[in-house]
Amino acid sequence: MKILGINCVYHESSAALVIDGDVVAAAEEERFNRVKHGKPALVSNADILPERALAFCLERAGIVPQELDLVAIAFEPRLRRDTFRLDPLSVPGDWGSAEGEADFAAGLARIPERLSELLGVDCEASIRWIPHHLAHAASAYYPCGEEGAAVLVVDGIGESATALLGGGNGVLIESHGELSYPQSVGFVWEKLSAYLGFSPYDASKVMGLASYGNPHTYTAALAEIVGDGPQPAVRSEAFEFRLPHFDALEKRFGPRRLPTEPLLERHIDLAAALQSWNNRTILGLAERTYALHPTRTLCFSGGVALNCTTNWLLKEEGPFSRVHIPSAPHDGGTAIGAALAAYYATQPAFPKPATTGCEYTGPEFTGEQIRAAFAQAGIVPRRSPDIAREVARRIAGGEVVGWFQGRMELGPRALGNRSLVADPRDPGMRDMLNEKVKHREAFRPFAPSVLAERARDWFDLGRDSDSYQYMLFTCPVRPGLAARIPAVVHVDGTSRVQTVSREANPRYHRLISEFEELTGVPMVLNTSFNDSEPIVCTPADALATFRSTRIDAVAIGDHLATRG
Repeated sequence: MKILGINCVYHESSAALVIDGDVVAAAEEERFNRVKHGKPALVSNADILPERALAFCLERAGIVPQELDLVAIAFEPRLRRDTFRLDPLSVPGDWGSAEGEADFAAGLARIPERLSELLGVDCEASIRWIPHHLAHAASAYYPCGEEGAAVLVVDGIGESATALLGGGNGVLIESHGELSYPQSVGFVWEKLSAYLGFSPYDASKVMGLASYGNPHTYTAALAEIVGDGPQPAVRSEAFEFRLPHFDALEKRFGPRRLPTEPLLERHIDLAAALQSWNNRTILGLAERTYALHPTRTLCFSGGVALNCTTNWLLKEEGPFSRVHIPSAPHDGGTAIGAALAAYYATQPAFPKPATTGCEYTGPEFTGEQIRAAFAQAGIVPRRSPDIAREVARRIAGGEVVGWFQGRMELGPRALGNRSLVADPRDPGMRDMLNEKVKHREAFRPFAPSVLAERARDWFDLGRDSDSYQYMLFTCPVRPGLAARIPAVVHVDGTSRVQTVSREANPRYHRLISEFEELTGVPMVLNTSFNDSEPIVCTPADALATFRSTRIDAVAIGDHLATRG
């Protein structure tokens, strides 16, 4: 059975292809169209499809649209229509208003026609509308490898719900409870991120900033508008989520910060209070999920599942002995989830053991395509007889290298196939990368990619999780070792660790092994191969970023180019 999965309604537009339960291909549209998040989340553009990601998936599998059995879309218009309530605190014509909702519904209704036009085949009868949170849950549950696991989804909003608490019952995923707007952890992060001078998509920046602050400064003031118990108690009038101003928040916390203004102590302390609240809230929701669906494993998804600090506490202090988070817990992963949900809805039982291999699902390029990209860019590379060893020597010598190998990762974090790699021992590397390569805020940390078999020697990993390979937990550096790897240690003494196994990524594992042989340190600094843009997808993207930044060298396949 061939099922095309699509996420297009809000942001992180994406497509996936599942054949007989296997994820054959999946990618986000932003990697192809070079527009962050694929498109803006407007009430009027639900029917703008991830055309290039969709085309890639079909091409990768070598099939034509006529061969598709089903098309699964990660949204359920009928559920939206039945459960959504208008918001009196909204702008006419925009989200939450009557006019905006009518515009949104019209866009949803256009999707079958637009999809049929794009595919060149009438696919209306084959469309399966999958509830948004079910798609999130499915993206984590079916690949987790454990039948009957619990599921927790927390994000901004789906159709009208903002969180799902449930669990697996064989091939089915059951909902045992949910939260609804305005009880939205995701929306709290979006609004406060914008108040602090970032974009609504910049929760990861606020998470990094929080480690510098004192959460107690604003704990009480924040609790008055979000609650301080195990469940959120968000006051809509205190946030005015769907209004473009920050009047209510400014009355409570002072003037909002503009993006060009410096970060003040009060901004940093508010970020710390927000992170602390998030920790308590997610732990509370996990406790409630366990009470409703007691089992060993929790599958956690939704945009809030990208919070690595909370994920560590959930894994260590939560009621579940195992926490599984997919590489793409945000909306980009719902294309996979929708397709898997549609597939398993046709199965009486699991036809085979589920697997976790949903991370390297994007495009890869032949040697001929790589050489053509170099020629087009006017850059003359040389073929390296041992690219892993040569790049290891270069980064041990202080260089920053663009590492472009194999299939592109799915998810917001580079996992060693579209990465910039550097020396974690260099105390000046973090500042240099932030200022001269990534052109981003100085407070933002970088992650270590560490050999899986050596990770516990350097970091306190606590309870095991296969999701360490997706860079989804911060964990403490072992005593006495932080000074040896200052470029990948945050101000609070933690690192956002990615473990790398030989089985999952043999070439990246070998690069790190070669670096360890040279330095005695079994890890490299890893950050996404980009510069204020989506992570690079093609060799042409990589070479353009190489030219526009201070990267010293770029390794694409076995081909290496250096400056000068």
